[in-house]
Amino acid sequence: MKKKVLIVSIILMIVVIVFSISVYRTANAPLRRAEKEAFAVAKDAAGLTEVTDFYWYNGTQTYFTVTGLNEENEEIVAIVAQDGGATTVLNKKDLVTEKQAIQLAKKETNAKEVLEARIGIEKDIAIWEVAYKQENGRLGYYVLSLETGEWIKGIENI
Repeated sequence: MKKKVLIVSIILMIVVIVFSISVYRTANAPLRRAEKEAFAVAKDAAGLTEVTDFYWYNGTQTYFTVTGLNEENEEIVAIVAQDGGATTVLNKKDLVTEKQAIQLAKKETNAKEVLEARIGIEKDIAIWEVAYKQENGRLGYYVLSLETGEWIKGIENI
C-alpha cells in the first residue's frame, strides 16, 4: 500500500514538473521569438555577431533592443522598431550604462526597489526607462536619455 502511494506521488510530481516546464516555455516563446528577430535585423543592419542583452520596450511604439559585439568586436546597441524594423545603432561606449541609469533613477526618486530597466525610443530620443517600486508600494518610471543621462520625464503613483 505504501509503495503504491509512493509510486503515484512520484508520477504525479513528474506530471506537475513536465506541465510546469511546458507552461514556462509557452509563456516565454514570444520573448525568445522577438529576441531572435531583433538579432537577425541587427545582424543585417549593424553586423551584430553576438548578443549580450535584450530589452523589450513598450512605449508609444514597441522596440526590441539587442546589445552585443559587431564584426569589428565593438560593443553596440541596436534598437529595432517592432513595426517596420527601422534600426538605430549606437556605440555602447558612448552611452549611459544600465547600472548608471539605475543609480540616477534611485538618486532622483523615492525608489524602494528597482524592478527593471529597458532601452527604447521616445520622440526620436534613445532612452532608458527605469521601472521601480515606490515607498508607498506603487509603481513609478524614470525616463532618461540613453546618450546623456539627462532626465526626460518621470511617472509616479501608478
